[in-house]
Amino acid sequence: MGRLIAWLLTQPLFWALAGVIGGPMLFVRGFGLLQRKRLIMDIPQCSVRSAALGQVEICGKAVGPYTLVAPLSHSDCLYYRVTVESGARGDLRNDKMRELCAPLFVDDGTGRVLVYPGGCELQLDPYMGEAEYGKTALAMAGNRSEPPEFVWERCVKPGDQIFVMGSLQENPWAKRNPVAETSELSRIGPGFVSAGEADVLRHKAYVSLDQTIPSGAEADDSDHFDLHAPVILMKGDGPFVISEGSQRDVVRRLQWKSMLYIWGGPAAALWGLWKIFERAKAVGWLPRDF
Repeated sequence: MGRLIAWLLTQPLFWALAGVIGGPMLFVRGFGLLQRKRLIMDIPQCSVRSAALGQVEICGKAVGPYTLVAPLSHSDCLYYRVTVESGARGDLRNDKMRELCAPLFVDDGTGRVLVYPGGCELQLDPYMGEAEYGKTALAMAGNRSEPPEFVWERCVKPGDQIFVMGSLQENPWAKRNPVAETSELSRIGPGFVSAGEADVLRHKAYVSLDQTIPSGAEADDSDHFDLHAPVILMKGDGPFVISEGSQRDVVRRLQWKSMLYIWGGPAAALWGLWKIFERAKAVGWLPRDF
């Protein structure tokens, strides 16, 4: 299978067919990105204090009552996402992803808003590890048989300046659920790791710690964080992005991508058609003066 793929990649006709098929798809994708850029530009950027329910953009500092330990970099963070690319049967790629989040707030100076990052488009610089660094992450992803090849870890750390665009909603978990939150290890609301579970995970990451002493890294004002806030910023019907840049950076990225797809797609399709016609004339399927 691997040799067949390698042989196909050396054939000009394969790339010509890829251009003919993929060019129109890129063209359509480009207009989708352009539409998304305009949608983002129409979403109001506001402060936490003045934010209304609906699609909003908020920029501020990431804060939280306690932290997790990221599995690869072993850094304190409020949220991490690990993507593991490993070998699978037939030499195909197999991507797995694992994410965990402590209660995450964005503080812009006017107030704090609770954010649940599940399902977001995460635009953060990755920490990349080789195979030996990815064993823990691969085991968490549920695959112990295949060695990892590439592992990416993206984290939101306390104090990071982040830009969040999503849906501000009434919090369905505004009241503590006595059935779901039965112990200090129970998840909070939509799935936040509790302080007790964060402490257990920290002891697993640092085996030298005294197991009888709590070791969770808590904020100085941890008692002032409302873990059951009346509103929450999370995924809704519109785009949901967490970025280390600003709205301008997100829009600029969509702008050049959309232009690349809109102009590059037709160019790739025309090039592919030209190569196919050249090949057809070379083997006699078409007259040479066609």
